[in-house]
Amino acid sequence: MKQKIKSAFVRKFLSDESAKKYDHMLEKRAEGEERLKTSMISHLSTLNDGVIAIFITVMMLEIPFPTSEKSYGEFAWSILIFLVSFFIVADFWYDNKQIFEAVRQADHLVIVANFLFLASLALIPVTTKWIIHQSDRYSAIHFGAVYILTSFFQRLLYFAALRKRFRDTPGLFLLMIFSKTSILLAISALLMLLSWFYPHQAFVLYIILPVVSFFMP
Repeated sequence: MKQKIKSAFVRKFLSDESAKKYDHMLEKRAEGEERLKTSMISHLSTLNDGVIAIFITVMMLEIPFPTSEKSYGEFAWSILIFLVSFFIVADFWYDNKQIFEAVRQADHLVIVANFLFLASLALIPVTTKWIIHQSDRYSAIHFGAVYILTSFFQRLLYFAALRKRFRDTPGLFLLMIFSKTSILLAISALLMLLSWFYPHQAFVLYIILPVVSFFMP
């Protein structure tokens, strides 16, 4: 709408020949923007693959090596923490692949939503490191908060990528978004509450989040 108003205003000060050149320039610009939107999907998917691979590597490097027989218990606990974080990150990666396979173009809102998602996902290695080195109620609660935040931004990405396909059925689209998310967020909120009283047990139960997400229709 703004572009149309701007174009009409500019044409008032142009000759017929200049107006034709101006229209041709706008047409080429629109074609370039369409090509960029189409190629941006593959660029974002490749970027996410690389960034998520770095996240997983960072989490793995935080696992401490056992220095004595007494430290084997801490070593095993660190591996369990890594596996929980690994499968949660892997589940987010899988969902993102499904989103990008369902669309052919990425506009500005999709790009913004994707970077917000990556920014929140980057906090999972941070909270994973926190739990490995200091496993208590605060680290477990913050891990759950980061999971909820990342899930929200991924649902935002889902909305941004597919919103144009459901213009005629917005109610169905919102139901698709919130039906899965509401259950996962409810489970996560319950585990955050449990983390205040039983942080170790709550973090072990966090493994159900990616399992539920994988097998949920």
